[in-house]
Amino acid sequence: MLKATLKGLLARKLRLALAGLAVVLGVMSVSAAMITTTTVGSGFDSVFRTIASNVDVSVSGKSNIDSEYQGKAFTPPVPESVVAELSKLPGAADVVGEVTADGARPIGPDGKTISVQGPPRNGRAWHGETGNIQLREGRGPAEDGEVAINGGLAKLGGFAVGDTIDVLTLAPRQSFEIVGVFGYTNGLDTLGGSTEVAFTEPVAQRLMLGEEGVFSSVTLTAKDGVSPEELRDQAAEALGTDYVVRTGDELADATAGDAMAFLDIVRIVLLGFSGLSLLVGVFLILNTFSILVAQRTGELALMSALGARRKQIIGSVLVEAVLVGTVASAIGLGLGVVVSVLLKNVMEANSGAQLPVSLTVPVSGMVLAFAVGIGVTVLAALLPAVRASRVPPVAAMRGAAAEQRSLTVITWAGAVPAVLGLGAVVTSMVTDLGGAKWAALGGGIVLGLFGLALLTPLASRVLLPGVGRLLGWSMPAKLGRRNAARNPRRTAITVATMVVTLGLVGGVGVVAESLRADVTSRLGSDLVADFVIAGDGVTGRAGGAGGGPPTDADGRIMPTFEESVLDRAREVDGVDVATAQYVDTVQVSGAGGREPVGSPANAGSLAELTSVLGLKKEAGSLSDLGADEVVMDTGTLTERGLRVGDQVRLATERGGWREYRIVGSYAPNFLLRGPVLSPETAKELFVSALPAIGYVKLTDGADVAAAKEAVTALVADNPEVSVQDQTQAAAEASSQVDIAELMLYVLLGLSVVIGVLGIINTMALSILERTRELGLLRAIGMRRSHMVHMVVSESLVMAVFGGLLGLLFGGFAGAAVVAVADLGQVAVPWVSLAVFLGLAVVAGLVAALAPSGRAAKVNVLAAIAYE
Repeated sequence: MLKATLKGLLARKLRLALAGLAVVLGVMSVSAAMITTTTVGSGFDSVFRTIASNVDVSVSGKSNIDSEYQGKAFTPPVPESVVAELSKLPGAADVVGEVTADGARPIGPDGKTISVQGPPRNGRAWHGETGNIQLREGRGPAEDGEVAINGGLAKLGGFAVGDTIDVLTLAPRQSFEIVGVFGYTNGLDTLGGSTEVAFTEPVAQRLMLGEEGVFSSVTLTAKDGVSPEELRDQAAEALGTDYVVRTGDELADATAGDAMAFLDIVRIVLLGFSGLSLLVGVFLILNTFSILVAQRTGELALMSALGARRKQIIGSVLVEAVLVGTVASAIGLGLGVVVSVLLKNVMEANSGAQLPVSLTVPVSGMVLAFAVGIGVTVLAALLPAVRASRVPPVAAMRGAAAEQRSLTVITWAGAVPAVLGLGAVVTSMVTDLGGAKWAALGGGIVLGLFGLALLTPLASRVLLPGVGRLLGWSMPAKLGRRNAARNPRRTAITVATMVVTLGLVGGVGVVAESLRADVTSRLGSDLVADFVIAGDGVTGRAGGAGGGPPTDADGRIMPTFEESVLDRAREVDGVDVATAQYVDTVQVSGAGGREPVGSPANAGSLAELTSVLGLKKEAGSLSDLGADEVVMDTGTLTERGLRVGDQVRLATERGGWREYRIVGSYAPNFLLRGPVLSPETAKELFVSALPAIGYVKLTDGADVAAAKEAVTALVADNPEVSVQDQTQAAAEASSQVDIAELMLYVLLGLSVVIGVLGIINTMALSILERTRELGLLRAIGMRRSHMVHMVVSESLVMAVFGGLLGLLFGGFAGAAVVAVADLGQVAVPWVSLAVFLGLAVVAGLVAALAPSGRAAKVNVLAAIAYE
């Protein structure tokens, strides 16, 4: 039996190639995700350990805000007095105050900020060639107007010693002379792609920390014979609990931990979509083995007649599956390594930095990916193997045509989960289930998809004729339509890949379009001002959708502008109101001992903000605030168990916990949510004392174009900030949805490719199965062109049927998500859905190319004699 199996496998190697290709693609994506994230993680760990290699003990401030809410909370600086106190420790040989902070955004020769995708843009105080810093050219800065830059920034911006560089920090744009270029040990120009600008210490303190006489951290070097742990304990005892005291190793672990946590999320997402690709591949493998078993009915029956037992026949099919899975998984692992090398090169090219580690291959992950590839193949082949063992010996005397079986059992088996799933989805939409609503919705969608898969054979029998008539009325088209409907089970498995992938694509499209419509509607109704002055992406975050202060295009420091911009804007002809909005993060206490929670915070002239944002007062007053007063939106008040007139404790990033009196409440606004404080409080306690957003409202009859041109000129020297009208602001806010949607489509692309492979494989195997039939059609006069038309029609019918079924299910699931998430009205992206359906048609055409050519070339006499 083993010899017969191996010879049969060699005879059918081309037929199994496409099924194996699905496993290759799935294993490739799984292994590439593991290798790439492991390599990047090792690189981060190496960078952070290099940075901390010369640190025995580090002392830094303790954040006033829970970092779990904001992700990377602002750390209050350490005053000079702490450095003096630490210098007295018996185990300290040297104590140095450090100034290093993300947020020094250099401006290139083209007038735009130099952007690096991911790594920080640090500003630091120059302390000479200490630690791992090595001066490459020139000297260190000695005057306030001088800086040194790292080699990575010099290459990115084309800077050299003697050039002038403009830098944006907590302060507005300033120009400096480059007097030196430095690098790091091991010949590195940059650490993990970061750019660094080194100022004199007083300038670094003002620009990066907001005030002189403070440090971002303090580095302690232990005396000979004193361990880092002993020095850490001495420092902790001297400073108490107001500071974070760590050894160099602990600092490296903590810093790397944030990056690794992000990489873990990326790995989970990539593995999730890779798993989806493997799931789609299961349908392809299942269909391939089902067709092969059907084609080998006579062969299997003959084996049974010659004495082969059921377990031997099952074993022969599973041996084929194991061999296919093993070869495909091995190829997939190899391609995964190649893809990982390419991704590493792309990341290094984009960041301008070389990872300080070579490609890291996680052995356990590779073994798991290999085992998953084989397991998926064997699992998909199990059902056809069992079916093969049930072929009676008498079948050897009949043709090998696939046996048509009743759809009653599978229809009822699909109807039950479909009804239960539909019920769960509808219940989650119309009933308040609290925290269980998402579990009900997710479970309902999965059950519904499972039920739909089992009901697809019935649906194909009922709907395929109608779909076929829409695509053609000629005799070849009619034959193609009937061929597609000939075996409903096979057609169902073939189109299952299209149903799953286009279902996900359609669902994502409906949710994304509804989000865009909701953002546009809310911004249009809440924004009364004619212009918004802000950095890219700030308007989409200002209302607190993302939490924390708004960030720039790289997700870090908020773009800000000088308050004088608004003073000058008020003098522009036609301007009625020009006001500032300061944005930050606070933590809000609650009534009855509730745990504090993070919240976006805003500040500004409340009377003017009410004018430009159309704030709706719910209770109390919305007049301008005193230093100890606050107003809150009704949602925050309800969540915290508070009401107007209560005292509430708020923790700001710079000022820590303080008590305020709630003097009013307002209805939540797209651009304003959470506590609102006075401008004076923001300037004292927020991370940045500069406005993040400005609003300009014009008088009736004002020249809008002229006013916008004049206001734009006021921020012409700040490349991070622009002036947008209401339409542009809405487009900017919804652009974040566009990016997320595109990323999901790209990640789903591999599953779509496997879906197309499924149709190609089914058509190719079907042509082999129907060789005699095709020969007879040619013998009675069917032309080669008609033969091609028939096969193309069959492929198109299946592709369009699967596409329609998937998009309908995905649209329903997307609408359910919109309803449960309370995103407003469901918006259907008709154009996008039409494009997706068009792609299904293209997939059908591509899938028919090779099989139709083979069918047209069938030799009539050989085909009639084919058994």
